[in-house]
Formats: sequence, structure tokens, C-alpha cells
Amino acid sequence: MYEQVLNEITPRYKDKINLYKVNIEDEPEIAGLFGVMSVPNTTTISKSGDTFSMPGALNEATLEYFLEGLLKKK
Repeated sequence: MYEQVLNEITPRYKDKINLYKVNIEDEPEIAGLFGVMSVPNTTTISKSGDTFSMPGALNEATLEYFLEGLLKKK
């Protein structure tokens, strides 16, 4: 379900934000680095290195708001 939201929203940001989808079962060390305790989880890293995570599936409007906020943090 969340994958549908990602597939709808993220193509709009492909030239603005580097987006990565990680399977934490295959990459548990990445989950540990970012403190991911549940899935789905959306984590951003701004150019300044600040991280912010939101656990749970986001709806389209919330994901778009989240990504727009990341762009404003330049």
C-alpha cells in the first residue's frame, strides 16, 4: 500500500532529491544506523546532515509535505 504512494509521489522529485528504498531485512546495519524499529519508515537526510524519521505509512499529502520540507532545508 505504501509502495503505491511512493510510486505516485517520488517520480516528481527525481531531479531534486536522491531517493532510496532499503529492505532492512537485507540491510539490517542501515536500519540500525537510523534507529528504524518498525516498517514502513521514511527517513530523510538534509544536505546539512540532519536526519528526520517518520514511522508508518504516509499518505500522499503527508509524503509530499515531508519532501517539500526537505527541499526547503537547503
